Amino acid sequence: MIGARGSELAASSPWRALVALLMLIPILIDVGWHERPWDLEREVTHAALGVLWIAYAGILGWQVHSMRRRDGKWRNLLRITRPEQIILVAGTALAWSMPALSIAATMLLVVALMRFYLRLVERDFPPSLVFLMSFVALLIVGTALLMLPAATPRDQPISPLDAAFTITSAISQTGLVVRDTGTGFTRLGQIVIMIWIQVGALGVLVFGALIASFIGSGFGLRATQTIAEGTEQGWTGQLSLQKLVSFIIIVTHGFELIGAVILYFAWPGAEEAWAGRPHDFDTNLDRAYHSMFFSVSAFCNAGFATTTDSMESLRAHWLPHTVIVPLIVLGSIGFPVLANIWDVFISRIRGIRVRDGSLIRLNLNTKVVLSTALVLYVLGFGLIFLGEVAQAHVDWKLALLDAHFMNINRTSGFDTIAPVEMGLLSRLSLIALMFVGGSPGSVAGGIKLMVFAVLVLTVWSTIRGREHTTVFGRTIPDALVRKCATLIVLSLVTVMSVAGVLAFTDANLGTQSLGPLLFEATSAFGTTGLSTGITSSLSFPGKIAIMVAMFVGRVGPLAVMAGLASVARARRARHYYPTEEVVVY
Repeated sequence: MIGARGSELAASSPWRALVALLMLIPILIDVGWHERPWDLEREVTHAALGVLWIAYAGILGWQVHSMRRRDGKWRNLLRITRPEQIILVAGTALAWSMPALSIAATMLLVVALMRFYLRLVERDFPPSLVFLMSFVALLIVGTALLMLPAATPRDQPISPLDAAFTITSAISQTGLVVRDTGTGFTRLGQIVIMIWIQVGALGVLVFGALIASFIGSGFGLRATQTIAEGTEQGWTGQLSLQKLVSFIIIVTHGFELIGAVILYFAWPGAEEAWAGRPHDFDTNLDRAYHSMFFSVSAFCNAGFATTTDSMESLRAHWLPHTVIVPLIVLGSIGFPVLANIWDVFISRIRGIRVRDGSLIRLNLNTKVVLSTALVLYVLGFGLIFLGEVAQAHVDWKLALLDAHFMNINRTSGFDTIAPVEMGLLSRLSLIALMFVGGSPGSVAGGIKLMVFAVLVLTVWSTIRGREHTTVFGRTIPDALVRKCATLIVLSLVTVMSVAGVLAFTDANLGTQSLGPLLFEATSAFGTTGLSTGITSSLSFPGKIAIMVAMFVGRVGPLAVMAGLASVARARRARHYYPTEEVVVY
């Protein structure tokens, strides 16, 4: 046991982690500047990276050799460090290529960081605090990468605040931007944004579970609890950890790949002129890149677009309505729902109706989520359509398309019509829809469909004189009802606080009207990304307020409060007070 513990400690060697970190220097020198600093040739940075690569391999070999001589537990070290060995072999075989060696070196650094992360998870750190710290760390790293000179055009350097704002928007899958993504960032900057969208969508802790399964590390009860809280819903109990990770990764990348392939052939042809066409859309490789970017952004409900006007120039084109919309829906419906539907579908094909004594069926979570989503779609569609026709005086055919796309888009930031051009009723409907958001366990934000459903069901049960909240022949636990009520109150406080800050610091942007500011605050909290066009003009404190709203909206008000409270909480209350009635109306 001691030997195995020693192997694990050696696997997370600080010396190898330091060398992996140093590898970033030649990599960043190679890709981070428009012109190489100090007139360094690529051969120099390539050679420096090669030396560090050899040093990393040498340290690992020395650790295996010394452990073999000391206690004979070297096989444990070889087993635990198998990912590094695979990367070293692949990187060495491709060492002649600077890009390939850079990718391999980055993978070594990721493995080192995830080993540190896994050790942190298994210690006494509060799970919610680990979750928050992970996002903060990603924000810092992403901001630094976006501030590299080569991440933006030569004549458009980015400020630290705008870089932090963009990364916060990316990792929270919001889509609010202070500069155009297509023209304000180079291909390097766009790739950084796309990677941070993906990592934020998968969740830092689920990403950690992926690495854990890859490196063969065991997960204790504490790690499982942390990952459960990291998914915001704690639904890991429904699936084993391995099945959870595998399902999320396969579903995410599978749908993104399918979406990218369809988008590749769905874009308007080269002979068709469209206003929002990306400036670098000339070759097949460019077309494939933008297809992948849009697919990732759509499935992750991020709303980032490399076109200059989102989907507005394709308003009447079939692409946004038949490709983008399904990707948004699949991303916002939630992994628990998708897993349950898939399980039932496969079981029906195989003729299996019972497993382990339980009927294989759509569970309560799936039924409530799908029913609520359908009701909200019908209501949202009708209200947006009415606002477009009666107030914005849009042709009814276009209004039908706008109502369909913008209604689904309550969890994403794409738009076929600028919200500022929509009718007042349409914008008010969008505010309500953005606040509700998507399904639990999904990449969407908002208070979640389940919370909204529980609130409505509780009100309905109270009106009918029922003591408990029931739905589909099941009773919702009172503890869950209290949690939903708490989440709604905290969410309302967050939105109104952010809107209040904007009303104080940026009243001129709302032309002395609260509407645009409330729309912006709700969009940020709901991680939607729709805007009335005031984002880039926000003041310094206004941008900070929106960043806080995006961060809180992504990790969840309960996660933030639990993370802060767990630091100060010493023990549970062990006594109860007498009950007494109060006057409420």
